Amino acid sequence: MTDSTSTPSKRGGLPDDDGLKAFASAASSAFQASPVRRRAPSSDAPPLEAVAPAPASAKAVEPQPVLPAVANPGSRSTDPAVVVEVHVPQLGERGQEAGQCTIMVSSDVRRRFAHYQLTQKLTTGHEPTNAVVVRRAVLHVKKHDLFDSLREALRHRRQPVQEEDSDPDGLFGEVPARRTARGSVKDSRQQSFRPSSRELAVIDALASAYAFPNRSDFLNSALDAFLPPLPEAARRRGTGHA
Repeated sequence: MTDSTSTPSKRGGLPDDDGLKAFASAASSAFQASPVRRRAPSSDAPPLEAVAPAPASAKAVEPQPVLPAVANPGSRSTDPAVVVEVHVPQLGERGQEAGQCTIMVSSDVRRRFAHYQLTQKLTTGHEPTNAVVVRRAVLHVKKHDLFDSLREALRHRRQPVQEEDSDPDGLFGEVPARRTARGSVKDSRQQSFRPSSRELAVIDALASAYAFPNRSDFLNSALDAFLPPLPEAARRRGTGHA
């Protein structure tokens, strides 16, 4: 009698069993890489800032020069770094052309003007022209930086303060353009000279930058500061060499 019970078949000495396939599948799944879980950054750690590298073709940026500050017209700042900027127009060849100009000066300045010319002629043998005297006066003011002091002296001449005008609290303030006496300016005389177009442009630019009322007031103040006083004899006569 034969046994009807079947025996598992063999393959290469090993039973042909599907259990080997299950084992291989389990083993392969055991070595599969699991997804990496990233840990949230700690609140104590400072955040990292991403710095973008500069492109290789980028050029170095040169620092821009800092221009000096410009004082407001009429200001009296004592800071030596604060300067008044004077704008002179570019005139080209036309800047060397001379033309007639007339200003108003005080009688005292007019007499001293003529006396200075005579003294220079007797001393050096050369009498400077009117334009040269005016040019020397402006250069003298610029060299010694007298603009602010001359403007203040002019303001006090135009608006003399009397005891009745005392206002220590500044209740009314100042009105620089207003005169305190009625009528025109007394003791004024005409003074002509022939400046070049550039010289006249420089004079007007300085008068405007330092808040002088006009060209005549600026040049009268400059000449007053530059011209030497009259000798005692000329002052007693009350006239000079006009």
